[in-house]
Amino acid sequence: MRSKDTDGAAGVHLSEWYSSLNDQQKIMFDRYSKKVNETSQSSSTDSSFLQQIADAALKDENYAFAVTICEECLSRGITNIHRFDIIETLIDAYIGTKRYDDAKRICEDNLKLIPSVIDDIKAKNNGKMPEKMNCRNRYVDVVVGIESGYDKAFELLDRFFSMGLISPEDLALRKQSLKIHRLQRSFDGVYTYTYKE
Repeated sequence: MRSKDTDGAAGVHLSEWYSSLNDQQKIMFDRYSKKVNETSQSSSTDSSFLQQIADAALKDENYAFAVTICEECLSRGITNIHRFDIIETLIDAYIGTKRYDDAKRICEDNLKLIPSVIDDIKAKNNGKMPEKMNCRNRYVDVVVGIESGYDKAFELLDRFFSMGLISPEDLALRKQSLKIHRLQRSFDGVYTYTYKE
């Protein structure tokens, strides 16, 4: 656990970046830093500490600040698996700030990282693909929920299957769910249509 002497940006060698924040951002950083220091069981690198700050902000639905932290973290020299994890957080933060095009863009970034990190991902999930994977699940959420792009969503599911991100059973289940969702939306459109002379 970090000691009080190492609280905040100075304790993780982030003082130069910290000084570039505005007063409100510094207050938020210090608040989340305190939370992280109280719960962290071991010392971490600057980027790992930043990720914990971003996760705490995301939990508070403080999406804009989570974006700020994640983008700073991605500007640093980090491993592929750490980059993957940060982007997973950033996807939720972008969606929370309604930056849907940015969310889709970084979903693609993470999908490109999959070949180099898939073993690490499985190792953290008892040898299986995790149920929660934002670059897979949230990508479809945006394509369907925001853009009503059902055909694109079906293409994504086939792509995820070919990459080993979903099983044959999961592929069939997700496609069936999409078909039902599209049909339901069609019915909703019929019953909510108001005739205008």
